[in-house]
Amino acid sequence: MRAIRRVPTLTALGILLALAVMLSLIGAAPAQTIVDYDADDDGYIDVATHQQLNAIRYDFDGNGDPISSGATAYGTAFPNRDANAATRMGCPGGACVGYELTANIDLDTDGDGSHGSGDAYYNSGSGWIPIASADSANNRYTAHFKGNRFTIDNLTINRPSATTAVGLFGFASATSVIESVGLTNVSVSGNEYVGALVGGIRGKVVACYSTGSVTGANLSVGGLVGWTPNAITSSYSHASASGQLHVGGLLGACQGCTVTNSYATGVVTRTGTGSDTRIGGLMGSGSASNATASYYDTTTSGCVSGGSNGCTTSAGGTGRTTTQLQSPTGYTGIYADWNIDLDGFAVDVDDPWNFGTSSQYPTLKYGTPGDYDRDGDNYIEIRSLAQLNAIRYD
Repeated sequence: MRAIRRVPTLTALGILLALAVMLSLIGAAPAQTIVDYDADDDGYIDVATHQQLNAIRYDFDGNGDPISSGATAYGTAFPNRDANAATRMGCPGGACVGYELTANIDLDTDGDGSHGSGDAYYNSGSGWIPIASADSANNRYTAHFKGNRFTIDNLTINRPSATTAVGLFGFASATSVIESVGLTNVSVSGNEYVGALVGGIRGKVVACYSTGSVTGANLSVGGLVGWTPNAITSSYSHASASGQLHVGGLLGACQGCTVTNSYATGVVTRTGTGSDTRIGGLMGSGSASNATASYYDTTTSGCVSGGSNGCTTSAGGTGRTTTQLQSPTGYTGIYADWNIDLDGFAVDVDDPWNFGTSSQYPTLKYGTPGDYDRDGDNYIEIRSLAQLNAIRYD
């Protein structure tokens, strides 16, 4: 007779032991940190690194969904800006409305002080690819960008031969607003519609500035913005600007725009020949009616009547000497109307300028220790126990 094999049964003790092993394995696994695109839940996707800045090109409307089809065809790279981040992660109401800087960003990513093959955006010497490359429906940046008074340093672009719409942003739509960001030590060159901040923008620029150099092989070249039919408010540029036509220290081409409470000091140079001399210290093309309380430095820009660089005083903005621009140390004289509301909370003025001494130009209040509201959202920031305790006094 064949022996009957007894099949072992799982006892209660065995079950408990199995569960214990499973739980121990789970406990041993590293905890996965879920990344929130919008940590402060204000509707703006946080940007603190150059990788996150670069990822903006995958989501032009800033809602947290990457572009997956159309002319841009960037695929699904946007979710990879952060490890373990889900689409629209943390955006209130399921979608964000734009981006905000939460730290200064240096695009000299290898830290050697120069643009070279060790930098993340060297691109065979061509440098940074402008975000949103052209004025077409599928290629415009359409969202709000808040710099929160942080800076982006060492932006380098070398695309002089064929690239139109060149800058940190290439082209931005009428719905876009770019505000409160500084572009420092830029070296930007393109063909036409060239600016440190944006090549062309149908929307608004508020409280932004630039330093460095901007060069265009053709037309619409500005130290901050290449072309706009809209508004530039409370902004300035110390960047040099050179090009053939529509070249300005702050703005290249003004197509019915308004420039308010702004100034430029950079050298403006005309590289072309011919009878057209739309070159200006503040803006290349425009008129006096396009500029309000806005100035260019006749001493540093080279834009004086009869000057050799082709500048014309009819291009808009008022020429002032360096001494005249540096002498007021408050909201008085030529700066009497500069203390205005910028954040949309029209309960009072925002005091956006620091005038320094009589040997300094006005600067925007970027990261100053006394700024209670660094991101400009009308809420006083609290980062320490002492600041929390201070609530009792206000």
